[in-house]
Amino acid sequence: MTFTRTLGASAIAGGIALAGLLSAGSGIAGAEPGAPCGRPGAPACQPAPQQNGDWQHRGIDQGRQDHQPFQYNGQQVRPLPAGNGDGWGFWFLGRWIRL
Repeated sequence: MTFTRTLGASAIAGGIALAGLLSAGSGIAGAEPGAPCGRPGAPACQPAPQQNGDWQHRGIDQGRQDHQPFQYNGQQVRPLPAGNGDGWGFWFLGRWIRL
């Protein structure tokens, strides 16, 4: 019984390892990262836009966007004021996330 169990376990582990090796390379090779930048003959790389500047000099319209629903790990969440007056946050999978 022990020999049969060992042989079966090693066959299953070998099959999983072989499937992982064969499928891992195909997903990476098919990726298209986008247009290169910073190379000779290509446009220069641009920095990311800075939307949140000095928080003391923000307009009212920027403040209105702060408390809108947004995507967090693929889920739509809505910020709420904390019940104990400790700032803002949102519930995600039964857990309170502070902002």
